[in-house]
This record gives sequence, C-alpha cells and structure tokens, in this order.
Amino acid sequence: MVVLAAALSVAFFVEIVLHRRVQRVERWESAHASLAREGVLRLDRDWRGLDETLPEGERAADEPVPGHPYAADLDVVGRASLTRLAGPVTSERGRALLRGWLMEDGEPEASRTRQGAVAELARYRELRTDFAALGRLGAAPSLGVLERFFAWAEGTSARRDKGWLLLAAWVLPPILVVGLIGYFAYGWLPWWVVPAGLNFWVLRRASADARAAFAEAALGGPHLKALVPQLDLLAGRRWEHATLATIAERLERGEHDARRHLQGLSKLLDYVESRRNAFYATLAPVLLLEIHLWLALDRWRASYGLAARHWLEALGEWEALSALATLAHDHPDWVFPTFHEDPGTALRAADLGHPLLAPASCVRNDVSVGPPGTFLFVTGSNMSGKSTLLRALGANAVLAAAGAPVCASALELPPVLVRTSMRIEDSLSEGISLFMAELLRIKDVVQAATAAQGSERTVLYLLDEILHGTNTAERRIAARGVVRHLLTTGAIGAVSSHDLTLADADDLRAAARPVNFREDVHDGSGAEADPVLTFDYRLRDGVATTRNALKLLGAVGLGNLELEE
Repeated sequence: MVVLAAALSVAFFVEIVLHRRVQRVERWESAHASLAREGVLRLDRDWRGLDETLPEGERAADEPVPGHPYAADLDVVGRASLTRLAGPVTSERGRALLRGWLMEDGEPEASRTRQGAVAELARYRELRTDFAALGRLGAAPSLGVLERFFAWAEGTSARRDKGWLLLAAWVLPPILVVGLIGYFAYGWLPWWVVPAGLNFWVLRRASADARAAFAEAALGGPHLKALVPQLDLLAGRRWEHATLATIAERLERGEHDARRHLQGLSKLLDYVESRRNAFYATLAPVLLLEIHLWLALDRWRASYGLAARHWLEALGEWEALSALATLAHDHPDWVFPTFHEDPGTALRAADLGHPLLAPASCVRNDVSVGPPGTFLFVTGSNMSGKSTLLRALGANAVLAAAGAPVCASALELPPVLVRTSMRIEDSLSEGISLFMAELLRIKDVVQAATAAQGSERTVLYLLDEILHGTNTAERRIAARGVVRHLLTTGAIGAVSSHDLTLADADDLRAAARPVNFREDVHDGSGAEADPVLTFDYRLRDGVATTRNALKLLGAVGLGNLELEE
C-alpha cells in the first residue's frame, strides 16, 4: 500500500512537471503564431485586423501627437502608420525609441549608421522572432512604472545603520533558535525572550524601509524576468556592424554583465514575492529574513543599480533596430536611401511608392524635388493621386531619416527637415477656423525654412491644396507669396493645387516643375448610366488638362442636378 501511494505521488509530481512543460511550449508556439499572423496583416496592410490582433499594451500608447510638424499628415503613428508597419516591438522603451527616430529631425550620419545595423539584423529572422516572442511572454510595464523602478535602482539608502542591522540579522536569529530549542527540549530558562525582543525591535526599526524597497524593486520584476531569456538569446553573439557590437558590449561588459546581474535581481524579487507564503511568514520574524532580503537588494542596487537603465536602453535600441530590420526583410524590393552632404542637391526617387499602401495596389512613380530655387507643382483632378504623392515623398523621407529602407528602387536626398501642411482641421474649442489653422501650420513651415537658411540642412516642404480655406482670388495671391518666400530660403518642396494658374506668374513659372495626374472617363453601362471614372495614378509632366468635379457628381448619382454655367 505504501509502495502504491509513493508511486502515485511520483506519478502526480511527474504529471505536474510535464503539464507545466506543455504549457510553456503552448505559450511559446502561440506567441510565434501570433507574430506570424501580424506579419501577414502588415504585408497586406490590413490595419484593422492588425489593430485587433496586437496585444493591448502594444497599441494603447500609439496615438498621434498634437502639434507635431508632420506626424499626423504622414501617418507616423496611429493605427495605419509607419510605426505599426515596422516589425513587432514588445517593450514600451523600444516603442518610444522607434517613435523618436520617426518623429525627430535625424542627422544623416546617424541615419547612415542605423542603416548598416538594420541591414545586418534583417538577415536574422528567427533571432528577431524569438526575441519578440520572449518579450510577449513577459509582462512589459509602462515607462512610468519603469521610471519608478529606476528611481529605486539609481537611488541611495538614507539609512546609516545598515552595518548594525546586518550584524543583528546574522547574530540574533541563531541565539534565538538555540534558546527556543533549549527551552522546549531541555527545559532551559526562558532567556530566549531577550533575543526575541531584540528581533522585534530590529524589525520595527527597519521593516518600513524594507517594505518600501520591496514595493519599488518589484515594479520591474515581471519585465526583468522576461529580459533574462532575451539576454540569453543574444549572449555570445558577435556582430559585424559597430552599432550592434556596441550594444552587445553594453550588455556584456565585464563586471556589469546584464544577464548575470538581472538574473540575480530576478531571484531576489522571487524571494520578495515568496513573502506571501505561510511558511516564509512563520520563519521570517525568527530568522529576520526581511532584513536579509532588504540588505541583499540594497547591495544589488549599490553595485549595479546605475547600470540598469543603460541595460534596458540598450535592449530597447536593439528591439527598435530589429523592428526596422523586419521592415527590410518583409520588403526585399525596397532600398536603403543615399544621403548627400550638400543641402543644395535635389531629392530624386525612382519607383517611389507610398509605404502604407498594399504592394498590390501601390503605383510607383519616378519623381524629383529640387534643387533649391525650384518647386514641384502637382496638379490633377480629385482622387487622382496628388495627396498620395506628397505623402509618399514625406513618409519615405521620414523612413530614410530613421535609418529604414524606403518604398522605392532608388532614393537620393540631401539632409532634409520634413515640414508639411496637409490634413488641416479647425478647432471649435480654441475658436480657430480652417483657414486660420492652415495659416498657423504654413507659418511653422515658413519659419522652419527661414531658420534653416545657410545651415547644413534644408527644409522639405509638402503643401497639399495650399490655402484652400479661402476664396480663389485671395488664395492665389497668398499662395504665390508663400511659395516665393520658400524659394528664397533655399528649401525644396512640392505644392499641390486645383488652381492651375497658381504658377502662372513669370517668376513662379520659371521655378515650377509642373507634373500632373489624370483620369479616364468611360461610359457607364445602360443608355442613361452615369460616366465611370478610372485612375491610373501615373505621374506625367506638365499641368493637368482635365477636371472631374462635375463627373464625380454623376458618379455618385447626382448627375441630374441643375447646375449653372
């Protein structure tokens, strides 16, 4: 009977071990399957499906930034955005760094440096996927939570009696245990009450500080546990590119080896979590376990606390580079752009497309913008592709600055500062009309171009339907004045307009390079059917020769309205 009970106990224990192993494998495979689904959704540009598939933590903070000079116009952040197009980033620190690269006026040298790192990482698909899967399995906290952890890790203890506490923690518990054994086993006098009282005094003196340290340190606990297997994955790898080699050095540098010391901290935090255990709670007052644990955490903080932020920043940089590398891997027909040192050169692109459009529906065009003293004048009918061209120019310039590949077969550009005026909205709460909102945005563009005069950077301005919030006559006068000023600053850019006469002034005609999109009109089926419009989205030289506003009325069933000439 005893043998049977022992065998059943062993079988039960083995079953628990095997079940946990199966659960780990299931979670691992599930994380990989989810990442694979998201990759397909990105390739298809199925933004709604991707938004529904992503974990809540990876989409909650991905919102547009009010007042940014181009983020909203170029869809840098948000549901259907450049940030979402890049590969998975499971940590908020990595996402913040990726957003920063896409939303800051990056230096060309930094962009070129990232290009090499991204190109090398693009070759390691399995490594990138495994790294992301491990990140998914760990609960990555918000930046606010991590900052509280860093505040603890980078702080110093205010106590000056830690030496006495350590001595008491090692001396008092053995004396108390010996006294208790002697009293209950051999009938000694109850002198154990003296070390018990001292234990109680020590606990009262230090428990508040200890528990506060436990709470602050434990904030990063789940995330740090996830980092250890990620660091195991990267450990010992040698990289060709200097940026990746530097990240590896930051994580594995001698006495500040991130994997070893974060693993040690994780074990300490496991002990902190075990304080809820009844067995621990019974022994803790006798053995002063909380004092030992608190002092061990304090020693870790004193030795490695200042390095913790640098470790997480290095991992965040690796993850942000990995996201751009996934973009490069998933789009082998995209290229890394070439940066010119001279801000007076033109932007030239071959087969330029909008990166957020699905490859099957993305029509690419050759286009050039600049050199300074000229501008691209884009005309065409409604829905023909004018706005998409401007956004394609801006979005690819933003990707280039981040160090990512671009949706083109070739792209050469000077060091640019991207500034846009496209999606303008009025503000009832601030009492700003549509026209005033656009004026304020154009003011920012003009000021940026003026400030960049004579510097090593030039502004790339993209003005879509410039000053469309006012009447035609004043619009033409004001728009010409804005363009003339931008031309004098040495900025390069593109201006789209339905007003085909905007560049008719002699000086603007000489500076403009007119291009256009057009549509084709087909007869609808049936004797009384409205005409059908189709667009090929191909860029052509010259000013547009067609208009389609009235045709679009017919296309939506309003062709029977009485219209005056």
